[in-house]
Amino acid sequence: MKLDKRIKTYNKKYQKELEDALRIIEPYLIQAFTSFYGEEYYQQIAYVIQNMKYTYFLSKNFFSMLVKLSKGICHKDYEVAKCYLKYLKQFDSYQKSIQNVSQLEKESFDVLVLKSDFDFYSLVFSDFLSYVSAGNPVYTTFCDWKEEHFYKSIFLPIFVIDFDIIVHEMNHAFMTDVLLVTDHSHVAPYLFINEETEELFNEFIAQKILKIYRKQKGPVPYALKRFELANDLKYYFRFIDTFYYCFEKVIKKSIMNQNFNLLWEYAGKEDFCLFCSLVQKYYLQGGCSEEQFNELNNLVLKMNEHAFTIENYDYENLFQKLESMGYRVRRLK
Repeated sequence: MKLDKRIKTYNKKYQKELEDALRIIEPYLIQAFTSFYGEEYYQQIAYVIQNMKYTYFLSKNFFSMLVKLSKGICHKDYEVAKCYLKYLKQFDSYQKSIQNVSQLEKESFDVLVLKSDFDFYSLVFSDFLSYVSAGNPVYTTFCDWKEEHFYKSIFLPIFVIDFDIIVHEMNHAFMTDVLLVTDHSHVAPYLFINEETEELFNEFIAQKILKIYRKQKGPVPYALKRFELANDLKYYFRFIDTFYYCFEKVIKKSIMNQNFNLLWEYAGKEDFCLFCSLVQKYYLQGGCSEEQFNELNNLVLKMNEHAFTIENYDYENLFQKLESMGYRVRRLK
């Protein structure tokens, strides 16, 4: 069987697998997200998840990673990954001969994008090549200028995917939303002030939703558990867990109400910005000293002191969280 014909067969097979898997998990995802964020947000959560737009694409990065790992992967899946990788390497060589940008975009769309709810022109307008070239799953938004409506969208690498990725990208759809639009771009502010801190908190929350999903015995189709991909973000959770447990209710409320100022108000803007900057710094440098870690937690406790001045703050819940984390808390009468 020629390579092109084999790839077309694979594309059809794995696209159907992924579509079927997403359809199966959808109602259980709604249930898990609702259990985490609160029943009062059920309609909002259901709408976002049920109206999510997907783009499936071929990821050279993920196929390369899979071939390098090799261990723990069944022979059939390993051979499929190698076949895809060979196909994409051939396409890379062909791309180098294309001088016309429009032709390059069209050729890339035809080869790399297997299925999308957006047409070629919409994706090109949104610089889709940067997404598929990076080769990573990503959440983004698309604007339909005629309808003046934004669509939430997740790009997923075909075949090489796991369930954790779905929940992680889905949670981005709640943590990020469009605030402003111009003729050339749109502004989607982060809840946290830099991408690294946002990613850590997003994954931290995603892991909690995954735990709820499993506890509720939600199904995970084989297409989403064929591989267990490494998660390097978990190593850095210790930088943010104290802040999360101290401000858990405020974080959830900020996300669901898209109130990006609420967390700043409770934590104090200057200290909050410093916290995010330190988390970014320690994440990018791969860690920090024990002294720096203690200073980071002391900064979080200082922000809690500021939160005490906010009306209706849930003190008792905070005390219980701090005690469960090993802090010595004295309640003054």
